[in-house]
Amino acid sequence: MALLETPLYSQLVRAFRDILPTGQPAAVAGMPDGPILTSTDGSTIPPPAPTDLPYLPRDIRPTILEAKLHPRTRQIVEECHAFFLEHWPFPSDKHRKRFCDEGYAWFNCILCPNGLDDRMVGVCKFLTTGFLIDDMLDRMSVEDGKAHNAIVIACSRGERLPDREKPAQWIMYDLFEEFRGIDKELADMLLGYTIDFFEAQTDADRSKPKSLNDYFEYRHADLGKGFMSGVMCFSMGLHMKPDELALVQALEMNVMRHVTLVNDIASYEKEVLAAGKGFELGQLCSAVPIVMTACGLNELSAMRVMWEMSRELEKQHFVLLEEATKQCNNESVRLYAKGLEFQAAGNERWNLLTPRYNRSGGLPFAEGRIWG
Repeated sequence: MALLETPLYSQLVRAFRDILPTGQPAAVAGMPDGPILTSTDGSTIPPPAPTDLPYLPRDIRPTILEAKLHPRTRQIVEECHAFFLEHWPFPSDKHRKRFCDEGYAWFNCILCPNGLDDRMVGVCKFLTTGFLIDDMLDRMSVEDGKAHNAIVIACSRGERLPDREKPAQWIMYDLFEEFRGIDKELADMLLGYTIDFFEAQTDADRSKPKSLNDYFEYRHADLGKGFMSGVMCFSMGLHMKPDELALVQALEMNVMRHVTLVNDIASYEKEVLAAGKGFELGQLCSAVPIVMTACGLNELSAMRVMWEMSRELEKQHFVLLEEATKQCNNESVRLYAKGLEFQAAGNERWNLLTPRYNRSGGLPFAEGRIWG
């Protein structure tokens, strides 16, 4: 497979990556030198997003969505980190530090700030395992990725005993056994979304040209359709009736588009670097080149358009919310809709803060991610 051609901006990313001193973060105005994805005990206020990012124009409108942290974020993150540092085979201390810095557990705490205390550590482990598996797949062929995820799916279903030497298998097996013991109905719903997510991760169609609408449909599947909301509902113990889920479907799709646009802007450098390795499942999959082609723009201009689109989607969220609550204004619908708002706002905040995407906020990118 031929390597993807990358525009000038992407070539500069690679050039500057090679001359930056490794292990030393570049300074960001107004950002602390220490870890940024932390929390004070009991605080629900997340840290502000950095302002000096190359892909975040200073004149872009601020978000109108509310971001909130779970009040036990610090304890949850510490417990989750301790678990993975003990059980996941990171190749070096540098990789272990980077894992903690990137804040996967923190991400879940800003996505699900109203999660029940006794469920949050489990769902943080679950989401973190998903990130680690995603990094593994970046260096696999489609065939190998499908085989890997098929085993993880079978373990999650409880149809196959895990190989205890392979953390991806036994962690997912143990978590879903735990989840089914807590709340089988919501655990089964989350399992369905998880299977969709794992199957979409190994879709060989990810690099084929698409219209923006087709791409959103693809990413809806890539995100496990209702995957993030399945995590949200399980964490909150929120049971939705079928007619209530149908009512909030337009809100769900709108938030999915917001999440996709923001993630694609922030992760673009990482995607370009992964694509340069030539692995099938590391191919470039992003809305940025789609908008570039559709509008005849360069990369940074396309990102500006995508930021403006995301802000319009935020306004649309409240229009759709008003329409939905006119039909049914019960507590479940209100909680679900507010949870979607937290998802979009939390996703944006984490994407702008995490060193997974933000080179200036942490260690320089390591190609190949955890498995560098």
